[in-house]
Amino acid sequence: MGRSKPKWRLWTPDAGRALTLVEDVRGAVYTEYILIVMLIGLIVSAALIAIGVPIWRAFRMTQLFLGAPIP
Repeated sequence: MGRSKPKWRLWTPDAGRALTLVEDVRGAVYTEYILIVMLIGLIVSAALIAIGVPIWRAFRMTQLFLGAPIP
């Protein structure tokens, strides 16, 4: 008995290249390092915005008090 062919093709010439790409782990460490550095950068940016805005407002308030014409 012969095997029946499926209605769709599970294997294409490009599928072999895709499987080779999925199994290739040579650049995985660099990808992880890049993702970690990007994550740290985003966290630091968010922390600077969260801390910097109140500090900037306090600085402007102090500047206004010190520069007021009537002390």
